[in-house]
Amino acid sequence: MSNHPNGFVLQVEAGKVDWAAHGNDIAGLLYDQVAHDEAVKVAIDFAEKDKNTLVIITTDHGNANPGIIYGKDANENFDSIQNYRQTNDWILNGIGQETSVSQVIERIEYANKTVLKEDEAKEILNFYSNIKLEEGLYNPKHLPFKVLADIQKKHNSVGWISMDHSADYSELAMYGPGSDLLKPFIKNTDLHYLMLEAAEVENKF
Repeated sequence: MSNHPNGFVLQVEAGKVDWAAHGNDIAGLLYDQVAHDEAVKVAIDFAEKDKNTLVIITTDHGNANPGIIYGKDANENFDSIQNYRQTNDWILNGIGQETSVSQVIERIEYANKTVLKEDEAKEILNFYSNIKLEEGLYNPKHLPFKVLADIQKKHNSVGWISMDHSADYSELAMYGPGSDLLKPFIKNTDLHYLMLEAAEVENKF
């Protein structure tokens, strides 16, 4: 693409960040965000060498508003996420009506290095007594993602406002020619016009 006489446009999306936020799945969210950061480095490295490439890093919306809950053990609790082996998606999709309480405890201990109480494991299992599964990743309306995240919050100090998209400000960063056009705050719908201006494409809209 870099050899095309008219240049190129490439969009790279870290899609699982959105799915994981819908599922209040902090491990899934952070894992994909780190992967996205690595992709950004590749783009920046290319732009530094090319000298004629604009890199835009942004999101189309906020989602679920995860945050670290204040407390004296918050830092240590949040650091425990580094020990997670699996996402909540992996945990919950491996549980069924035939799963026992001890198996739920064992599965989450393996995935999160956290030992659940029996009543917590039973609370998760209750959701599987009359569950309606759908195809595809993350079905928060049916799998107990919120229940598991609330239990995890006691150990990792991560809280969630919801399981839905949010209206908070979206971050936006730019690097390369045209990045000087970026204002401190813009509407996400204005980003299209900003890209046209940076690419010196006539705005016919």
